Amino acid sequence: MAKIVLYLHGIGELGGAERDLLAMLGALDRDMWEPHVGCPAGTPLSESLAKEGVARHSVRLGSWRKWYSSLIRWRDVRALGSLLTHLAPALIHVNDIWWVPHTIRAVQGTVALGTPIVAHVRQEIEPEKVRRYALESVDGLIAISKQVELALIAGGVSGESVRTIYSGLSLPVRAGAMAHRTAVYRSLGLSENAVLLGTVAHMFPRKGYDVMIRALPRVIEEVPAVQYVIVGAGQAAYEQELKALASRLNIAERIHFAGFQHDVMPFLSALSLYVHPARMEGFGIAIVEAMAAGKAVVATRVGGIPEVVDHGRTGLLVAPDHPGELSAAILSLLRDERRRNDMGEQAVQVARERFDLKSSIAAIERLYQHVLAARERE
Repeated sequence: MAKIVLYLHGIGELGGAERDLLAMLGALDRDMWEPHVGCPAGTPLSESLAKEGVARHSVRLGSWRKWYSSLIRWRDVRALGSLLTHLAPALIHVNDIWWVPHTIRAVQGTVALGTPIVAHVRQEIEPEKVRRYALESVDGLIAISKQVELALIAGGVSGESVRTIYSGLSLPVRAGAMAHRTAVYRSLGLSENAVLLGTVAHMFPRKGYDVMIRALPRVIEEVPAVQYVIVGAGQAAYEQELKALASRLNIAERIHFAGFQHDVMPFLSALSLYVHPARMEGFGIAIVEAMAAGKAVVATRVGGIPEVVDHGRTGLLVAPDHPGELSAAILSLLRDERRRNDMGEQAVQVARERFDLKSSIAAIERLYQHVLAARERE
């Protein structure tokens, strides 16, 4: 009989972590595991889970460390404890670190006491955050890059309990690229000779969109046909800040805010070059998606990105918060179409070899079996 695994995620919007969760659930061996997801109801994530036929449970998981959290988090813990009592999962998989403290306390306070917990660590993490979010107390940790794994160990996590498992993709067949380009160009109002650069990420300061906007004037000066598309939603105040910056630099008409897109592949297929200017990034699933679409990448040398992009082979890596270095790397590839195309072909190969969804899921399922067997031996 399949064992019930309860996945917990406290955010309802769809971004990299949520898309990765959906991909995981779609590839899970249903003969071995019966997935259930606790997440906010009436959200894009909940609706996507419904379309995939995954059992959903309405769960609110607020911030653990805001000034007001101590006044309300008991409510979330109590509701989660009721779900655990009702569902009696064999294992709990927390899809990001923010909800580990809720889960530990809910398990401790119910008949679910002893249920093993696996947690995903999806961002760069300072060692001091390990104890802040009680990560040393869970049975298994999934680090999305080696850099994250090393930070966890430095923070006191046992090396035996953490595994680096790269997020995997069900890699698309590269077809219809010209149709995608035509549709995207039309939707953005671009001429056929436009050279489109783009980034797919939530609109937060740590994603470095402002750095890219500061880099653009030099790029446009040398390649006047350049346009830039931002695919993602996020902080409204940051979006306004970006628009104001673009206006001050007299490039507002070159920047297109496409908002959240359920399917980012048409946009990636339409690009001449993918750019990821993040200040912090645990992994960068959108980079892998761009590579799978055959795009050379210019990205920052932060977090797990150097484990994704092979500098000089599949793209170029630059220092974060350095518009001049970013624009120079972009221009070097825009000037050299042959090199850019060769990097794109290499990127497809690396994406298929290193970030295959089946391999990622197999590694996660081995971790599940490991923590369940360890708990049974206690």
